[in-house]
Amino acid sequence: MTIKEMREKRVNLASKAQALLDRAAEESRDLSAEESAQFDSIHEEIDSLKRQIDRLERQNELETELRESQGTAAGAQATAGATDTDGNRQSQNQEEERAKAFRNWLVGGMGGLTPEQREIMAKRQSALPQEARALAAGVDTAGGYTVDDEFVTRIETAMKAYSGIRNTRATIMRTTGGNPMPMPTSDDTSNKGARVGENTQASEQDMSFGSKILKAHMYTSNILRVSIQFLQDTSIANIEAWLAERLGERIGRITAEEFITGTGSDMPEGLATAATLGATGASVDGITYEDFVDLEHSVNPAYRRQAEWLLGDGIVRTAKKLKDGQGRPLWVPGVAVREPDTILGYRYAIDMEIPDPAAEAKTMYFGDFSKFHIRDVKSMQMLRLAERYADYLQVGFLVFSRHDSALLDAGTNPIKYFQHASA
Repeated sequence: MTIKEMREKRVNLASKAQALLDRAAEESRDLSAEESAQFDSIHEEIDSLKRQIDRLERQNELETELRESQGTAAGAQATAGATDTDGNRQSQNQEEERAKAFRNWLVGGMGGLTPEQREIMAKRQSALPQEARALAAGVDTAGGYTVDDEFVTRIETAMKAYSGIRNTRATIMRTTGGNPMPMPTSDDTSNKGARVGENTQASEQDMSFGSKILKAHMYTSNILRVSIQFLQDTSIANIEAWLAERLGERIGRITAEEFITGTGSDMPEGLATAATLGATGASVDGITYEDFVDLEHSVNPAYRRQAEWLLGDGIVRTAKKLKDGQGRPLWVPGVAVREPDTILGYRYAIDMEIPDPAAEAKTMYFGDFSKFHIRDVKSMQMLRLAERYADYLQVGFLVFSRHDSALLDAGTNPIKYFQHASA
């Protein structure tokens, strides 16, 4: 089934679910137990199709990115004097040799490399920043390797799967170093121009400035121990992808948590800390159509032009059952290719770090997420710990990477949250 066919099937299923709600509304009653089960089953299939679509689209994006990166490398060689054909061939061969060296290093360490592969590893090792080079030696005891671009991309994909905020329009910056990065802000919204008469001097009016500092907090995947027998005998054709997913998921989980709940003190500034209260519900654990509208209109129209929702999964489930005053559903599935599902006409993302409805819980965020900045320092390092677990016949792997986040708010509150009533 193609992506287009799956999207069309989702629309048809959504119509069936809506028909159940309409029938109950016409008869002035709630859904029966049988109808509720049918409604939930339909939406489970809708969600399953959405996950399949997302996986296919992520894979397409990854393949496109890798092709483009290979083309860029080939283009650089062509500029240096090689023909386009030779440049592409050289680039492809280099990528294959580097991937093979990395794979052999994962399985056998430095002792499992040919002299040519050792040279490849040495070149990658020399690319480490000064502070990272101190973490590793050129021996298997703590053999370090700056992971290649494809491995980094796979880890980033795994991290994204666990961080719903990365699926918004958040500004994601990839820097080669981790020096503090000032982000200037300015709020001139309270100032106005003035009408002046002929030959009248214009008045002066100051402008205020501020700044946020993006740092580079160090994260580790912690050690993943793998048996030597597994490394030698595994039928997994792409052991790098398997490791990248496991280690990326670990870093993804901790950064996903702190991008929401982080205090900004020796850790990222999370959305729950940085956003502003937009609307408060009347219920401790319920949510209504009016709550969505109140939060939407608490955000300045200037930020609503490309606004979106970030929600917990429980809120999305509730939104699928809500209608406006004219009986129109809040939740609408996307139809065209890459057209997202929407709530009140705005796209949304689900973040599992956002709590379920409860007293004083912050369960919905709305606004311009391009003002939320995530910094990834791209030079990841993997360590291979062979001797440490030699008596267990195991090899340990761990990845280090650096990240930070902050909401760039000049004082006009681009993102606001909905909070439930107190108990």
